[in-house]
Amino acid sequence: MTTTTASTASTESTPTTPKRARWRTVLAWVLLVVGLVLTPVTVSAIWVRNALLDTDHYVETMAPLARNESIQVALATRITNEIFADQRVQDAIAEQLPDPISFLAAPASEALRQTTYNITLKVTQSPQFAKLWDQANRLAHASVERVLTGSGNIKIETKNGQIVLDLTPIYAKVTESLDQTSLGITNRLPFSALNKTYVIADISTIQGAQTATRILDATADVLPWLVVALLVGSIVAAKDRRRGALRVGVGLLLVTLAFTALLALGRAAYVDAVAQPGQISIDANRAVYDISLRFLRLSNRTVMAIGLVVAIAAALAGASRAALAVRGAFTRASDRAAAEGEQRGALGGPASAFVARNLLLLEMSVVVFAFLVLSFVSTPSPMTVLWLTLGTLAIVVALLVIARAGRTTRTA
Repeated sequence: MTTTTASTASTESTPTTPKRARWRTVLAWVLLVVGLVLTPVTVSAIWVRNALLDTDHYVETMAPLARNESIQVALATRITNEIFADQRVQDAIAEQLPDPISFLAAPASEALRQTTYNITLKVTQSPQFAKLWDQANRLAHASVERVLTGSGNIKIETKNGQIVLDLTPIYAKVTESLDQTSLGITNRLPFSALNKTYVIADISTIQGAQTATRILDATADVLPWLVVALLVGSIVAAKDRRRGALRVGVGLLLVTLAFTALLALGRAAYVDAVAQPGQISIDANRAVYDISLRFLRLSNRTVMAIGLVVAIAAALAGASRAALAVRGAFTRASDRAAAEGEQRGALGGPASAFVARNLLLLEMSVVVFAFLVLSFVSTPSPMTVLWLTLGTLAIVVALLVIARAGRTTRTA
């Protein structure tokens, strides 16, 4: 009877282990997929919070636009084209010339056009223009933030459904310089009729962007920690945690590569959408896109670097021939370093014994500290991840060497 009962209990308990293992596998994959899906959303939320809704970061984001050669040339070309868009300049010059040489009005107008371009380009390349640009963007940011968040009255700061920057001071500088070279016709130039604005955003259909911005801004503080919790939970729930970590690392690499491809497609779509023959060059449009989204790309690359570090660490912890060889070489090197330290009297004793007893706690403390440092850096870069990883690795290696000497001391 006892045998039968034991057999029955064994039969009933056997299926529970595979069933529990299946649930752990399912849970690990669900957490992984949700965490990876939220990763680009998190990167975007942090970018919206920092680059668009914070004035200092917004000015920092926009500042390089005024210092980019392609954009400087494009602005000078646009201003010059608008001034000479009709025959007004040529007619004004002809009125200043005697009738016998009035035919020189056309070449004189062309020469003045080139002079105007050179003067305008010099203005756009000057440090004063860069400062003016930064000041204008700082003033315009209030409009940008109110439009993106859908709060406040934005009618005063917008024109025809667009957020614009006023370039009137540039035209004033061009006019001032032309006074000396324009044959006295500056007052006839069509400055008053020209469009002196630079469009930084079209908000005519901004409702969807407002909703997205509010959601991203509201979740920017929570999403990073949620994603970390999901990915760590995926590793903990996995039957093989090393493989779980490897999946997280590879998953982050794949997601960030996909986001990189999406940004590249968006770049091509943006250039095609805003292309205006004779207004601004393709190179300038590309520069606007690249500069405006550079911090978003930087954040994405940082996450990519984190994924690479996690994947490499998980791979080296495996049982492959390469991983065993790397770990074996590391073990031999650390043993030699510990022995050398003991011989020189630098290692051993109570301190080394303490490290040996608390090695796991110390290693975890170093890793947690590195994670906190990375978390509180406002705009970490891939190089930040690299140096932080190398620094953490160096400290962990030093702890291992000290712990080996401490174990030798305790054994002796």
